[in-house]
Amino acid sequence: MKRSAVMMLVLAMFSGNASATALLGRSATVNKFLQVFGWANLGYNQTALSYDWSTSKYVTPEGFVPTKTLSCDVTLAIGLPGKVDVNLVAPLAAKQEETAKSSGLGDVMLYARYGLLQTSLLPIKAALILGANLPAADENAAPALGDRTTDIAVGASTNTVSLLGFLAHARAAYWLNGKLPDTEKKVGDMVEYNLTLDYSVTRKVTPEICVAGYSRAQTDSSGTLLPNTDVSQHTLNVLVMWKPVSTLTIRPKVAVPLTSFSKGGSLAKVYGGLDIWAFLP
Repeated sequence: MKRSAVMMLVLAMFSGNASATALLGRSATVNKFLQVFGWANLGYNQTALSYDWSTSKYVTPEGFVPTKTLSCDVTLAIGLPGKVDVNLVAPLAAKQEETAKSSGLGDVMLYARYGLLQTSLLPIKAALILGANLPAADENAAPALGDRTTDIAVGASTNTVSLLGFLAHARAAYWLNGKLPDTEKKVGDMVEYNLTLDYSVTRKVTPEICVAGYSRAQTDSSGTLLPNTDVSQHTLNVLVMWKPVSTLTIRPKVAVPLTSFSKGGSLAKVYGGLDIWAFLP
C-alpha cells in the first residue's frame, strides 16, 4: 500500500471523532448478574478544519474536502458472576467525501469490566477495563470506516458518590495499537480520557459537562517514525440526561473541539449527538 493511502486511512479513523472511544463511555457501575444493558450512541459531524503543521494551527485550506459522518455505535452488555460484565460495540456509520460514499460496520470493540469497588458504602466506585478493537470494516470502503487493526486496551473507570447533587467521573485507558493490514506500518499507541461532572437538577434531569479526548503517538514504519502522524484531539462536551423511567435514559449532547490544546488530523467545528440507553431488568 502506498504511503499516501496509508496516511488517508489512519487519519480517516480519527477525523470524525475527537472524543474518547466507546471503551470509556460507561460509568464505574458494573452490570449486576444477568442484567442486560443496551446503548445507541448517535452522532453527526462534518469536518471543517485541518491541522497545518507549519503554523501549528487548525485552518480551512483552499480545496479542503470535508468528511460528513453519520454514526450510530450500538452497545450490548450483560452482567456475569463475580462483578464482571462483557460489552460488545458495533459501530455503524455512513460517510461522504464529495461524491465518494461509504456505509456499514466499522471495527468492532469487545471489552470486559471488573467491579473493583462497587459498594455504596464507599465514597467512590471503580472498575478495571480490558478491551480490544477487532478488524471488521470493509477493506474497500472509501471513505474508510475503520483502520482494520487489532488493538488492545487496558483502563479504569471511577466515579464518586453523589454529594449535594454532584457526581464526578474520571476514566482513562491505554491502547496498544496494531499494524495496518498488508504493511509494516504500526499505528502509534494511544492514551484516552474522559472527565465528567454531573449535577442532578431533579430525579429525572441531570446536566453534564465533560472534557474528553485522546493522544496518539506517531506511526512506526519498519522502525522509522513518520513525521506529522501523531494526533492529539480534545473536546468540551455539554450533555443533558433525561430519565423518563428508571430503566431508560435519553441524553442529547453537543461538543466543540479544544483547538488550542489539539494537533493533527481534521476536526469539525461542532459535534452533535444523542444517546439512548436502557437496562433490563
